[in-house]
Amino acid sequence: MQIVSEIINIPNVASPTVEYVEQELKKKGVCPLRWAIVKISKDFFTINCAYDKIKLD
Repeated sequence: MQIVSEIINIPNVASPTVEYVEQELKKKGVCPLRWAIVKISKDFFTINCAYDKIKLD
């Protein structure tokens, strides 16, 4: 198990919900342990996200 913390951008919608953010993260292959919106721009929400990165060898 390897816990990784990454910054991920998702498209900005007028008022985000928990479900929207987690759905967008899952589209990117991320199942978050925790996440937080750290920046909001006109086009993107910047998310700091920690998740378990599974290595397939």
